[in-house]
Parts: sequence; C-alpha cells; structure tokens
Amino acid sequence: MKILCIGAGAIGSYIGGSLQLAGNEVVFIERPSLISELEKNGIRIESVDGKTRHVTNFKVFGRAEEALKNRIYDFAIIAIKSFDTETLITSLHAMKEIFPPVLSLQNGVENEEKLAAFLGEERVIPVSVCTAISRGKENRIKVEKLRGIGIGSKFELSKKIEAEFKKANLKPKLIEDTKGMKWSKMISNLLANASSAILNMTPSEIFTDPISYRLEILQLRETLDVMQAYGIQPIDIPGVPIRLLCFAIRCLPTWIVKPLLKKAVGSGRGGKMPSFYIDLYAGRLQSEVEFLNGAVCRYAKQKGIPVPVNELYYRTLMDMAGGKLDKSTFDHAPARLVEGIL
Repeated sequence: MKILCIGAGAIGSYIGGSLQLAGNEVVFIERPSLISELEKNGIRIESVDGKTRHVTNFKVFGRAEEALKNRIYDFAIIAIKSFDTETLITSLHAMKEIFPPVLSLQNGVENEEKLAAFLGEERVIPVSVCTAISRGKENRIKVEKLRGIGIGSKFELSKKIEAEFKKANLKPKLIEDTKGMKWSKMISNLLANASSAILNMTPSEIFTDPISYRLEILQLRETLDVMQAYGIQPIDIPGVPIRLLCFAIRCLPTWIVKPLLKKAVGSGRGGKMPSFYIDLYAGRLQSEVEFLNGAVCRYAKQKGIPVPVNELYYRTLMDMAGGKLDKSTFDHAPARLVEGIL
C-alpha cells in the first residue's frame, strides 16, 4: 500500500517504519529542520527480542503539498501531538478533496471529532497504539512491550489495514466500539501521568504515598463517571484488561486495586517516566494534559458532573508548562497539592 505518515516521532517512526519494512511504500512529512537528520540516520527499530532493523528507503517532505504532488495514497497516518491537530487541519484546507482517509493514532478522545468535521466521519479511522516503545538517539525506536494496536473496524479500509499491520508485526486488533476504545486508552494514559509531572515523583512513589494514591483513584473514578454519563463503556484494548481495572477502581478496596494499577503502569510504559513528566522537564511549553485531563473536564462540564481532581491536575500542569507556576511548587508534596481541592 502507499501510505502517508504525518509525523516521524516515536510513534510515527515505529508504525511507518514497520510498514515500510513489510513492503509498503511510506512517505513521511516532518518539520523541515528535522528532515536532514532523519534522512541521514534513517529509522532503527529494535524488537522485543533484541533484533534491530534499519529503515532507509523512504521519502520525507517538509510540507503536505510536496508529499501529495503527483502521488495518491491509500491512507494517511496522523502521528503528531494532539495540540498540533488544528494547525494540521488548517494547513490541509486546500488539499481537502485529494487527501486520503486517515488513521488517527493520537491520544485523547477529541482528535477524531476534529478530523471528522474536516474530512467526514467515513474518512477518519480511530486507532489506539497500546505497544510500549521508547525513542533513543539517532531515531532508534525500541519496542519495550509488544501489546498491539486497536483499529476501528467499521470502515471500508479496516480489513486491508489490519492485514498490512499484521505483516508488519504490529499486532493489530479490529475493534467495533471505537469510543469505548479511545476512552479506555485514555484511562491507561491518565495513570500516574499528571501527578508524576506535578509532584516530581515516579509512578511507584505516586502509588506508595497514600495521598497521591488516593488522588489517582479519585481521578479515575471521576473519568468513569463522565463515561457513564455519555453511555461509554470501558473495553479491553490490546494487552490491557481495562474492564477489570475499571471494575476494581469502582468496586474494590483501594488496597486491593493498588497492585493492579502498579502493574498496568509498569507494563504499559515499559519503565519510562510518564509523557507529561518528560514534556514538562524537557521545557516544552505545551502539554497533552490539555487533551487528557482537560478533555475529561470539558465533557464533564457539558453534563454538570464535578471532576475536581481532573480539574486540579489540568489547571496545575498547564500553569507549570506555561511558566505561570514554578515546577518546584509541589515537588514531592502531595499534601500541599491536595489543598487545591479542599
């Protein structure tokens, strides 16, 4: 298949590179400042068994107009951060009619709606990447845990895409309930993510401290309340038993739930620090908390549901990322943080 991959970060390189190695023709779009490095180093993908494959025979462009000139693609992969989605849509307006169907690999639950409003629902296929990967120097991608990828099943291209993903050893799984899939993936993304960045604590420390652990439970229960209000059910996503996890969060004593959460975080991230922490301490001025905890808050507001912990995480981390609040304010101080919702 002929595939356009917008974004050659960790996820884009992993998915696009794997599909190229499987015999597809993949063309990347990346920021012009990063193209020379990408062309020089290529993409190295290390599988869970330690074998490394080097991807070099691909094209990369700095603008969509260049990539689409005299080329027709079967589908496009959207592998950019959620805060870049609207900018991407604006840049594609002149190419709307010729742009191919898209696979939205992004985290959060709002990107598909934005893309569908632009391209039409039938041209936007929701995808959830559950495999844990890390990215090293010279675009070295390491598969920490091969969990798989959920793909919306109700689309004309779904089975063809599933077949190509299988050839590329990406462990695809067709999922009918795409809303349930995206919200369930978001629950896994929320685990010890905002709290780790705000408190400068590892996930293990978050779950060990009784105050920060209690905040984590409340954050997830708030999210489940919002899902219930919209009639969205948790579903199991590739490699992650979300239904069991959500049942435990809702119904079991917190001391029983703790090892389940620790296991989910540890296996889901492959031992890495959470993404919000990495972005904050890398000095990035934007944070995807806007599209995780922030999305929970926006959906909750429409239904009049209180979500104080999600609001606390969202407001605090956005202020830290934007420089309005010093990163050291709540350093290892859960008791101080919880004052914000008392």
